Amino acid sequence: MLPSARYALVLGLCAFGAVSAQSYTELYRPQYHFTPAKNWMNDPNGLIYHNDIYHLFYQYNPGGATWGAMSWGHATSKDLIHWEHQPVALLARGYPDAITEMFFSGTAVADVDNTSGFGTNGSTPLVAMYTSYYPQEQVLPSGKSVAANQQAQSIAYSVDDGMTWNTYDAGNPVIAELPAEYADQILEFRDPSVFWHQSSGKWVAVVSLAKLHKLLFYTSTDLKAWKYVSEFGPANAVGGVWECPSIFPLPLDGDDQNLKWVAQIGLNPGGPPGVTGSGTQYIVGSFDGTSFTADPESVQQTNWLDYGPDFYAALSFSGLPTNDRVDIAWMNNWQYAAAIPTDPWRSSLTVPRKLSLATINGTATVVQQPIVQQQNSIPRRWSSIPAGITKLNATGKAIDATLSFSRSTATQFGLVFRASADMSEQTSIGYDFTTEQLFVNRTQSGETGFDGSFSSVYYAPLHSSDGNITLRALVDWSSVEVFGGVGEVSLTAQIFPSDDSVDTYLFSTGGSTSGVELRVQQAQSVWN
Repeated sequence: MLPSARYALVLGLCAFGAVSAQSYTELYRPQYHFTPAKNWMNDPNGLIYHNDIYHLFYQYNPGGATWGAMSWGHATSKDLIHWEHQPVALLARGYPDAITEMFFSGTAVADVDNTSGFGTNGSTPLVAMYTSYYPQEQVLPSGKSVAANQQAQSIAYSVDDGMTWNTYDAGNPVIAELPAEYADQILEFRDPSVFWHQSSGKWVAVVSLAKLHKLLFYTSTDLKAWKYVSEFGPANAVGGVWECPSIFPLPLDGDDQNLKWVAQIGLNPGGPPGVTGSGTQYIVGSFDGTSFTADPESVQQTNWLDYGPDFYAALSFSGLPTNDRVDIAWMNNWQYAAAIPTDPWRSSLTVPRKLSLATINGTATVVQQPIVQQQNSIPRRWSSIPAGITKLNATGKAIDATLSFSRSTATQFGLVFRASADMSEQTSIGYDFTTEQLFVNRTQSGETGFDGSFSSVYYAPLHSSDGNITLRALVDWSSVEVFGGVGEVSLTAQIFPSDDSVDTYLFSTGGSTSGVELRVQQAQSVWN
């Protein structure tokens, strides 16, 4: 089958029912970020690497481009760069006529020892744990009763390597009730993250008690019967609710004998300073199989996984080695998610990011490196860039650029992307030497009027001990992701520029900038 014909077929399978193939060249359509062919998407769910295939599930509305009828969309990849759409994995029960259960966020694991008993003929079952949302009071097939709007934790399983799924109707929900002291929070109990804890020989589930900024920990031997064992929080929750929690181990400074545990948590609203709406924080600590304990220095201030406005509900893949922890986040913000001017889809995901943990400025810090197509550009060097703007011969709507430099007399230095011919439209990415901050300025980035908070500048602290700065900017047709230093800070922001805004510049403000090296290339589409 010709690649173009195969592409049309795959896209046709992406949603429930008949779907016409999309060109993936629509205005604002990302070229190397994941998007559904059509309709609404939010949180990544059930990320798992199994039998050499990466599975990406995600919150999906099969019936429209706004939130509703929450189901699990599905895509697969062999390299985390190119994705193939698959049929919807978990379709809202009763869709489209009378929905009785929606499938909210969760995670998936490979039950290699078949502790659940779902495997047959020696097969390894995959088990997904998710939040069931029940719009109305009802008695379930398991005989359990649920209240209207209740959130509870359920499981589904696959015996064909994740391609089709069966809900555990005989026992769902497997965690239906909260500890007695929190019984009144049953409507805000969601987003389970499940993993196997080797040293204790048990499954562990972390569930958010959203409004109270608490994480509840449960353990199980079979993924079906769960015991409540501990709680954590609140800790540096500066607003809103805690959602989409997960915890995982990472070696500190590459030392496999010094594992730390990282809790990553969605916070909405109440994102990083200057951000209206959503954000993702992290806390470093230890975990003994039942309890998570934060390191004192990790809760002295809020640590942000990303300082931009469009990074939320981050989740990592199960099934990978400890040293290969890979995150993906929803690249949107609940403040304006339903209003962004994209069609026929809404929302994209960040590029996958490999995570590590390094001691930076005396603190255990999460470091992120993007997983994208290899950068092959030849570096261009300048001994000094004078004050003002310098036009580059690199044009395009999707660009991968790495810039390093040191201060001379400038106050700010960086790159302008997606600029119109008269520069009335532009997005600037740079570094402020006076405040030691990385920034993204999208105040002139194109269409911004759909929300009053969108036209803003965003900052991330980035200290340099030797005066040298490195940043990497991944620009797509409707987004920028910027990584500073060795990846210890990042800024992610959507932009919606005109189709003909394609120029690129260097800028040096208040003086000259020395020791400049730039690698820049057009980023190729992974869809066409």
